[in-house]
Amino acid sequence: MMIGKGGIAPLPDPVALRILADGAGYSMLRLDKAGTSIAHTWHPTLEEAQAEAARAFGVGAEDWVAES
Repeated sequence: MMIGKGGIAPLPDPVALRILADGAGYSMLRLDKAGTSIAHTWHPTLEEAQAEAARAFGVGAEDWVAES
């Protein structure tokens, strides 16, 4: 949910997800079509971030692509 001048509105669906190590854990970013982060969640392990992606968005372990 987003809170703004008009009140509370649902977040748009992401077009991509990205998991980044942040030193103390992992942030899963939800990206819009411009590649801008529209929301994120924090997870203590990569496995927990991937499990949240699977639960929330149906992303399987085989769907992840390593960035070069």
